[in-house]
Amino acid sequence: MKFNRKDLYFFVAHLDDFEISCLGYLFKNAQNYNSIKVIIATTWHSKVRIWKENLKLICSTLKVDIEYINLDHEQRLLMTTFDSVKNDFYKTIDFNRRFDIVTHDPEDCHTDHVACSMISNGLFKYASKYTTIYSPSSRNFKANYWIGMPQNIYNLKKKCVDKYNINNEQSYTKLGYYMQSENHYNIGKSYYLENFAHQDYEHYETYRILKSLE
Repeated sequence: MKFNRKDLYFFVAHLDDFEISCLGYLFKNAQNYNSIKVIIATTWHSKVRIWKENLKLICSTLKVDIEYINLDHEQRLLMTTFDSVKNDFYKTIDFNRRFDIVTHDPEDCHTDHVACSMISNGLFKYASKYTTIYSPSSRNFKANYWIGMPQNIYNLKKKCVDKYNINNEQSYTKLGYYMQSENHYNIGKSYYLENFAHQDYEHYETYRILKSLE
């Protein structure tokens, strides 16, 4: 029954992380939650309009209600502002309700991602389910949860991510890419095929479940 459902918190560092890494989880599990919050730690002016367009498209396509909160911290400095970010994030949590967390994996090369992972880890004992995401900067990612995406969900993901442009990034080098090839979009399937028999989906996202209580 709906009043027994949990709340879901996505806690990610940047305005593109949700589209890149979390759409599969939302698609597969949204119906299991009473409320869904996407909490993004940082903002960046060139991404704000794109993210708002994407969020509206995601909600209308998947027919879900999402509460969006931006903590409005500066990119690349989450380790420096760690305690402030932690305080702001914890204030968004309703500790009187059961909740699940989806956040960055500790095995990630991006320091902003690592900061979010470390902050979320303080809530590990309170969460009913704790799941981490694969990102393009992940390393040594040990996936144990694969979500197959039907073609329309894959198309939604690709449409959202393709709006972003590496040239507009706050980057030291201006080197890198958004997922410009089918191989980059479908890394989840590579993880999947290494360990399981072929299934009916062409596209996958991968996750790591660190805790799951039912």
